[in-house]
Amino acid sequence: MESRFLCTNSAADLNSAIDAARTARELVPRARPEARVAAVRLASLLAVRRRPDDEEEAFAALTAAQRPLRPGGGEHAALDLMIAAMLLPRHLRHRREEDLTAAVERLERALPVLDREAARDRPNPQHIAMMAAAAGLVRLQLAAAHAGLLSSGPTDEAGEQRVVALLAEAERLSPQMSSVTGMLHQVRELQRGLVQGETADPLAMAEQLTIGDDGPFPGTAELLSTTTGAIRASGRLGSSGDLQGFDALIAKLEAELADPDRYEPDPASRLVTLAASYHERAKAKGLSDDPSAGADRLRAQELATEALAVGGGSQDQARLVLGTCKLDAYRPDRPDPQALDEAVRLLRRGASGTSLSPAMRNAARIPLADALLMRGWFAGSLDDVEEALTLLTTFRDRLPPTSLQHAVARSRVAAALHVRAEATGSTEDLLHAAAESRRATAAIGELSLVWAYDTALQWAEWSWRHGRVADAAEAYLLTLRMLNQMARAQLSRAYGELVLRRRTRGLVGRASHALVRRRRLPEAAVALESGRAVLLSAALERDLVGLTGAEHAPVRERYRRAVDRLTELEDRALREASTQEENLFDEVSREERTREGQS
Repeated sequence: MESRFLCTNSAADLNSAIDAARTARELVPRARPEARVAAVRLASLLAVRRRPDDEEEAFAALTAAQRPLRPGGGEHAALDLMIAAMLLPRHLRHRREEDLTAAVERLERALPVLDREAARDRPNPQHIAMMAAAAGLVRLQLAAAHAGLLSSGPTDEAGEQRVVALLAEAERLSPQMSSVTGMLHQVRELQRGLVQGETADPLAMAEQLTIGDDGPFPGTAELLSTTTGAIRASGRLGSSGDLQGFDALIAKLEAELADPDRYEPDPASRLVTLAASYHERAKAKGLSDDPSAGADRLRAQELATEALAVGGGSQDQARLVLGTCKLDAYRPDRPDPQALDEAVRLLRRGASGTSLSPAMRNAARIPLADALLMRGWFAGSLDDVEEALTLLTTFRDRLPPTSLQHAVARSRVAAALHVRAEATGSTEDLLHAAAESRRATAAIGELSLVWAYDTALQWAEWSWRHGRVADAAEAYLLTLRMLNQMARAQLSRAYGELVLRRRTRGLVGRASHALVRRRRLPEAAVALESGRAVLLSAALERDLVGLTGAEHAPVRERYRRAVDRLTELEDRALREASTQEENLFDEVSREERTREGQS
């Protein structure tokens, strides 16, 4: 029954296997050696099913089976490995440090024993391979445990090297673990790139995260595919604004959710992952005024509410998703203070939840700060704005200055400073916000197109709002440049057009007006022409795909000439702008100094 479950992933097969193992354990006298075999089999199946009472029954069975065994023996070490393998996921669900510490102690105790057993000469080659796999598995689990310890503390280079060495030894002893060890290496490098700034392009690395189909146990790759899919989709969205990764992930998760007989070890976690995917897609669509954004947001709220009802260790994440959905659904034209209060309550409770890792708790400050900023803006509460600014600066200051997350945090701090400047009306606050926006745009420009666009646009809009024409002209130019790059990075015409509607209403007109007022006339012309032409250019290039037949040769040729002509005009305008900008800047500067002297 267990073998059939591993092939079918059917909950009915798993339940039947557990019933059979429980019956077998009851039939075998406790003094018999077979009783320990039956107890281990039952515990392993209960650990897979993970109902609320399964975990305690499995722990009781394993500790009872281990009690009469001599420490230092092979069976005792194997049970240490099994108990540690249950403690690690329990730590991830409940974030109790004692679970992680106990897992590390058991694994360190089992490691030399299993190494000794793996080195013994045995007549049966299968037995030799099994002991080598056990020695590799204990290293894999120990690497995961040490990685958990490192994630909650300061950077420890010796600890990092120990994790790398353990993964390498695990792969050497058991080559079938290469897919899992390879993915763990990628995840570690990705985390070092995002949080510590040690990778030049962490979003590109996230897009390439994969796991093979040769996991050490049946179903391993399937269990990890959802996580890797979510990371890839987030990387693609962050780097270029492309939503196709989330489309594929949502379709996969919805199909699995619709299967009534499918076994799901942690239904709340799967619901939260699906809800978060819908929310990310809804947020991106909403910025482009896509009418389907509302349906995605409602589906995300429905799934997050269901996850809260299911219970388990994902409730804090469900509250974060539900709170951000309520925040995104807020309509300024129909003020509802209670809705904002509810969003703040959910996000505050989720951000302080004990089931989140330290890194996740730190990141949860972001949506809470967004909610406080919005409430402070509409309610006129400077206290909310100051609390949000404190949360954001605390989050930023805990990150290495060269990391992508630090650059994103600077962008959010700049936005909060603009809100505070609006609330206080202070010229000093306004200048501080503008300076921080300029620094944030420069810092994030090479790391993420989406964040660079959003950061430059918020700087441009606030500068326009406060009449700072020079800042607005500079920021609008950066915004249009990022918009064009995002549109060209899309893999489909539909998403190219979606990106070109990302908060772009009136953008070209304001950009041109600001540039004209600064007497940057060639750049104003480029802004007008490129703003109108980029969608046509993208459409012409995408439509060539459907014109491959011989009968369409004249049409293809006209399209190619149009694209080439458009590119030539854009390049010429940019060259003229670059050659004249310095002279215009000097002239404008002289006139400004003259006017200042006269005044």
